[in-house]
Amino acid sequence: MFVDDPVVAQIQLGILLRELRERAGLTADEARRSVDLSSASMSRIENGKQEARPEVVAALLELYEAGDADSAEALRLAAVPKPRARRRRSASYRDAAPNWFTRFLVLEGEASDICVYENEAITGLLQTADYARAILQAGAPLASRQEVDKRVDLRIGRQRILTRDEPPPAKVEAILHEAALHRVIGDDAVMAAQLAHLLDIGERANVDIRVLPFRPEPTSNHDESFVAGARFTLLKLPERGTMLYLDDFAGATYPEDITVIQEYAAAYQRLRNVARDPGSSRELIAKLVERYR
Repeated sequence: MFVDDPVVAQIQLGILLRELRERAGLTADEARRSVDLSSASMSRIENGKQEARPEVVAALLELYEAGDADSAEALRLAAVPKPRARRRRSASYRDAAPNWFTRFLVLEGEASDICVYENEAITGLLQTADYARAILQAGAPLASRQEVDKRVDLRIGRQRILTRDEPPPAKVEAILHEAALHRVIGDDAVMAAQLAHLLDIGERANVDIRVLPFRPEPTSNHDESFVAGARFTLLKLPERGTMLYLDDFAGATYPEDITVIQEYAAAYQRLRNVARDPGSSRELIAKLVERYR
C-alpha cells in the first residue's frame, strides 16, 4: 500500500513476526527469551512500535522455522532504511495520520473483508472529498489548508482498496444509522453529492450499504431495540482471522480478547438483522438525495 515507508514496514514486520510465532505455537514470552529481548521490547516489536534489528529478526525466523517466502519478506521489511532523526519529513500520509491510526492503515489495506457500523457520519471509505474535508476541518480547526488537504488525500486514497486489481478488492459491508444520512456535514450540496456517491459506489459487487432505519421492523430477539452505542470496524485478514478496531476523536484500540471480538461480531449481526437490505437502503438514500437538492 505504501511501498518502503519505514513506519509501514515496521508495522508490517510486527504483524508478520507475530503471525509466524503463533503458527509455531510459541508464546511471546518463550520467543523473547530465546533471543534475549525484554517483554516490553517483544510487545513493541510485534505491535510495530519498535524497530527490530535484522539479526534479531533472523534469530526469530530460525526459531519459528519460517519458510523461504516469509523469511525473505521479513528480512526485506527489517532492512527498510529508517529516516535520520533530523531529516525533514516529506509530504506523505504520515504527516496526515496520527501514530495510532497508522497501524489501522496497514490492517485495512491487507483486509479481505471489512464490516463497519457507523452511527453518526458516513464511514471514511465511502466519503467524498468535500464531505471528508468538512469533517476533517471541524476536527482540526487550527490546521492549515495544506494540512487539511493532506488528510483529505489520505482518506480518499484509502478507498483504492475498493477498486484495486491485486490483491482482489476488499469486500466492504457498511451499516449506516439513518441519523448519519440526516446529519448535515458541510451543507446541502455536500450532502447531496455524498449520498449520490453512496448510490454509485453501492453498485460495486464488493460493496454493500445497509441503512439502520429510525423505525426498524420488530424481531423475535428484540434486535430493533438493540443499541451498539458507538461505531466499530471488524477486519478479516487472510491467515490471521478477524480483528476489531475501535476509535474515537482521541485515539484507538485493538481488543485482542477473542470473547470481546465475538461480542462485537454478534452485535454487528444484531444491527444487520434490523438494517434495511441494500435495495431498500438505496431507495431511502435516493429519496434523501432529492431532498438535499
